[in-house]
Amino acid sequence: MNTGQMLLTIGAIFLLSTVILTVNRGFLTTNTTMITNRYGIMATSLATSMIERAISKAFDEKTDTTEATNVSQLTLPQYLGLDAGESRNDPNLLDDFDDYNCYRYDPHVDSIQIDPMDLSKKLYFKTYCSVDYVSDSNPNIVSSVRTWHKKLQVIVTSSAMEDTIRMTTIYSYWNFK
Repeated sequence: MNTGQMLLTIGAIFLLSTVILTVNRGFLTTNTTMITNRYGIMATSLATSMIERAISKAFDEKTDTTEATNVSQLTLPQYLGLDAGESRNDPNLLDDFDDYNCYRYDPHVDSIQIDPMDLSKKLYFKTYCSVDYVSDSNPNIVSSVRTWHKKLQVIVTSSAMEDTIRMTTIYSYWNFK
């Protein structure tokens, strides 16, 4: 084999090595993106489920069994949250929308075991909720007085995710009399 053939062989091996490294880097990036997206979708599903559970409840403790005709009949802003007999650890006991204020999902009590790479590890999602009255004219402004509109913000985090999922909804009470 002469020097020209040797240089061509070395060049071909170098080119093949570069192509293999590029393809492997592409596979690794794609796999990381897929796992990150899967965690984001799961966190979004948890937040959506929390919102759907909250809006299935009565608007206020006072409107659970009767109707309200004046905002003065609603719960005071400083008392939004759990009522007597309700527990932060049991969302089935919550009976109205504002009971989700300060609700926290404890990942060490209940965890979701999902890790596509290693099923022996547990993936923990931390969920936090807050409920506030909001302004009639601008739902982005928290109101210090009672209004016919409450805003729920759900925050879901995990050590496995790069981002935090934040979802909000407005729940309004309508009386057509």
